[in-house]
Formats: sequence, C-alpha cells, structure tokens
Amino acid sequence: MDSNENRRPTLKERVLKDRHTKTMGVMVLLAVGLVIWQSVEYAIPEPVVFNEITMDGTAEQALETRSATVEELLGELGVELGPDDLVHPALDRRIEPDLSIEVTRCVASTAVIAGEEQAFILMPGTVEDSLALNGIVYDEDDIVEPALGETMTADTKVEVKEVHKVVEDKTETVEAQDRVILDPSLSSGVIQETEGSDGEGVFTYTTTYINGKDEGTERELKEWVTEPVDHVLRCGTSVTGESGETTYSSMFISNSSAYYFGNNAHGSTGRKCHYGTCAVDPSVIPYGTRLYVEGYGIAVANDTGGAIKGTKTDLYMRSLKEAKRWGRRNVRVYVLE
Repeated sequence: MDSNENRRPTLKERVLKDRHTKTMGVMVLLAVGLVIWQSVEYAIPEPVVFNEITMDGTAEQALETRSATVEELLGELGVELGPDDLVHPALDRRIEPDLSIEVTRCVASTAVIAGEEQAFILMPGTVEDSLALNGIVYDEDDIVEPALGETMTADTKVEVKEVHKVVEDKTETVEAQDRVILDPSLSSGVIQETEGSDGEGVFTYTTTYINGKDEGTERELKEWVTEPVDHVLRCGTSVTGESGETTYSSMFISNSSAYYFGNNAHGSTGRKCHYGTCAVDPSVIPYGTRLYVEGYGIAVANDTGGAIKGTKTDLYMRSLKEAKRWGRRNVRVYVLE
C-alpha cells in the first residue's frame, strides 16, 4: 500500500489550496455582480433630451431610454439619417443621464463661390453657419449674399464674390480752381482778384476686382505735398444784391454799350428789362445766361438787337444819363455757372 495515499497535506499545500478557492470565489462574485449591475442598469431608463433641428425650427422631446448608445437610441426612435444630416454627440457616444442629443437636418444644394457653381450643404441657422459647414473661406472684403447673419431656408441660394483690391499711390499736380465770390458790400462792377497757384498731392488709386473682373478704380487724396491756392474773383454786387459763391465757365472781352427805355420795357424774351439785364446775340450767348460784366455787375441775357452781334453786350441802365455815361467800352465779361 502506497504511503502517500494516507499522507496528511502539509501546511503549505493547505494554504495554496485555500488561496485558489478564495480567488475562484472572488471571481465568481465579481461576475455575478457585473451581471446584476448590468441588469439593474438596463432595468432603470436614463432621462435624455432629443432635438430634431430643421429649417422650420426645433422639435424638442424629453424621454427615458434603456439604449446604450446614441445610435441605439435613434434606432429606438425610428429616426432615419440622411447622407448630409448631422448628429451630436457622435453615434457611438454612450447614453448618460440628461444627455442632449441633436439631429440637424441638412439640405443638399449648390452655391456660387468665386464665380463657380459647386455642391453646397444648407443647414438650419445662418448663412455663416452653412459657410463654415462647407469649409468656405472668405475675408472682410468679399461679398456674401445673403448677408452672413441671414437665416437659411431650403431655397436659399448662397453666393460668395471674391473681392481683390490693388492699391497704388501716385503724385500728381492739382490745378488751382477759379472761384467767384459775389459780394454785395462791394460796388457793382468792382472786381478784386487774387492770383492762384497749382499744388501737388499724393493720391491713392484703388482698383477693385470681383471674381477677377475689373469693376473700376477709385481715386482719393492721401496727402498734400503742396496745397493749391485757388484763383479768386471777388465781384461787387451792391446794386443787384446777389451774394454767395459760384464759378465761371469762360471769360471774354466784350465791346459793350448801354441802353434805357424806361421802367416798363420788355426784352425779346418777354421778360422785363431792368438794371441787371442785357441784350446779346443769342446764337453766341444763350438767353438766360448770367454774366458778370466788369464795371457793371451781374447781367442776365434777356434781349437782343440788330446791332448786337458776336460777343457784344448792351447793358440796361437806370436812366438815359447813366446809359450815355457808360458809352461804349471794352470790358471783361465772365460767364457764370
């Protein structure tokens, strides 16, 4: 008979056997606990919020679910996703209490970007949101239509016009301007003249290209090198009383005469003749032209005469004596604007 069969286990053997038994017991308990925890977890539904966002607005639904992931929940709700729809959070996200889930319904469309039509996804929100979704890059000079803050609809047509500006500075001569100041404090016919001088300025030219097409150039003064000094005529109007500032289109020397036919005379235009009107050759100086005559003042053309040809003028006076005193003389005449 083998003596080992009746041998009592040693202390070491008993300890090892006990450890193995305990380990197996712990593992069994953990497995049972896991099954129980999963069963409890499945048995208790989690509260979540589901939002479906469309071009017409947002439909919100508070519910409880036993689904494990977002994808399972959408399947549970019978929500079918289109190829362009957006889901947040991701489909594989595990459900947790009070999780907010959004499905954004997008619409396949087209847009014109830098003059070229391309596929474009419209999403609920603003034009800016859809541009970001489609990865469209633009800068502050570009033209976006509709405006970035406009609300999208399923029919919105988006266009982004690429704007490019070329800026160039040029130094240019600026001519002095002719100015006429009508001054009733000066005697009619008196002219005080201030000579002018040209200036020089730096001008910025900005040429705008939209989708590569030249849309025009704008010119703007950047700075003066030398400011121009205008040529100024301060013209007396004490008799007619006119005041203010104007310009003249031309100046000529006129062989001028004077006439007087009383206080009720009317010119060939039918308008009354008085100090401040004159007879002209209407083929050269049209009726209604405002003249400033050196030594006389303002004279509006409203009459003519057989002897009045070319640039001759016949000035209406306040009396025969005044007309005779004027006589005939060569004077400077300015055609006022």
